[in-house]
Amino acid sequence: MSYSKEQVLEFLNTVEIAAIGTSNMGSPRIRMMHFAVDEDFNIYVSSMKGDPKIIQWVNIPETAILMKSDGTPFVETTECEIIGRAEIVKTEEERAKAIELVKVKSPIVANFDQVGALDRLDFIKIVPSLVKYRYVPDILNGHPPTIFTSEEKQETKAWADVKARARAWKEAVRPLSLTASSVPVILGGAMAYALDAQFNFLLFVLTFIGAVMIQAGTNIINDWKDAERDAQNIEGIRPFTGGSRVIQMGLISKAEMGFVGILLSTLAALIGIYLVFASGWGLIPLVIFGLAAGVFYTGGKGKFSFINMGPGIAEGLIATAYGILIVLGTYYVQTHHYSLEVFLVSLPLSLFIVNVLLINQFQDANSDIKSDKKTLVVRIGRKSAKNVLIALFIIGYLLIAILPTFSDVPNTIYLGFLSLPFTWKAIKYANLYYDKQMTDLVPSNAHTAITHLFNGLLLALAYLWVSTNMVVIGLYIIATVYLVLWVWRYIERQRRVMNSVREAFNLK
Repeated sequence: MSYSKEQVLEFLNTVEIAAIGTSNMGSPRIRMMHFAVDEDFNIYVSSMKGDPKIIQWVNIPETAILMKSDGTPFVETTECEIIGRAEIVKTEEERAKAIELVKVKSPIVANFDQVGALDRLDFIKIVPSLVKYRYVPDILNGHPPTIFTSEEKQETKAWADVKARARAWKEAVRPLSLTASSVPVILGGAMAYALDAQFNFLLFVLTFIGAVMIQAGTNIINDWKDAERDAQNIEGIRPFTGGSRVIQMGLISKAEMGFVGILLSTLAALIGIYLVFASGWGLIPLVIFGLAAGVFYTGGKGKFSFINMGPGIAEGLIATAYGILIVLGTYYVQTHHYSLEVFLVSLPLSLFIVNVLLINQFQDANSDIKSDKKTLVVRIGRKSAKNVLIALFIIGYLLIAILPTFSDVPNTIYLGFLSLPFTWKAIKYANLYYDKQMTDLVPSNAHTAITHLFNGLLLALAYLWVSTNMVVIGLYIIATVYLVLWVWRYIERQRRVMNSVREAFNLK
């Protein structure tokens, strides 16, 4: 028996929840979701912006949906299977349509509508290529299911899939975190130009790429090693903690992550070897230390890692690798020698990157305890770790204050104090929420990251100010403001999303 389009739509409008499957690197990943359907069998669903399901759809749009009649014996079951491709609703007109359709069936969307938080939601449209309607009594009597296919055959766009794959790897690399390696390179380059009038652009670019590669490789290797732990981490707050989760979301396989992490680290090592030949053998200890820090910072349960060696060892490693050594290394590549002044100026930046690592450990603490990952927060507790965070901020700014008084550091270094408003906010929220709901601590995560970024760029500006012309200084200031604002807006979007979730579910 064949059924009309209207009859199938009538059935779909009686079903509230569907099993929606997305691709997990070839294996299905299922979630029960409220849905709505329009007259063309387009399915609309909704979830939070930044939700793993949304990220999964953006990167792998193929979707399978199954709707089934509730409370009926199997021999009387009606079901509808839909195969299609998902896309985020972007136009205001179609978004308004999706909202009106979905909020009728979804109490969650209705709740967000009541509190005025619909802008925190993404709406997904699943365009069907196949609709298969089955009524079990008909099937048992030998009748085929009713099938509708799209008038225009959907074809996978190769370029769209390439871009989707690139987005998945962007998530894996965690670009927001790469300021940890890029900012000290900028500072070291600025100091080389100011103190020695030396600046080889090609060597600077290679140093920049090598530093970013070793950090990207470290991020990916850590996710590869911590895949099981991160899968159980329900308190991690993207983009700050909990890893990239691309393995858990099925966007990238664990084997691919391990391969690319090792590949990036190998390429960084090759760049390091080239820089050694170009600048001198004195760079070798820094290259070896940086690679060891990246590969052995963390490890699987029971395996060697700097984190589990003792309290503060891993944090000191990060301070050295992503502060002192990158700044000194960049300077050495340009000038072929080291400098006490460069070492001293790198210290505040080193302390602030430790704070970025430290504040991000708070949300991961519970899962770290379960997986025997002994971070500083796990070892000394949240209250003591919060006090360490504040102490490191104070020491960092004291160093900036006193360096010009006993060394040749120029007074322009006091530009670094312009980052104090962000630091004050970071300390304020850490004091208030270090032992409370971990989403409340997100502003401290954000302001700590901004402090490191802005302060490092300001220290570089302090040396450019005394060594170059106003055109270069003006362009640098514009680039700095743009970068800080971009990072700030990105973080602020994440914070608003989490606040809206709490408001919509009356958790505040």
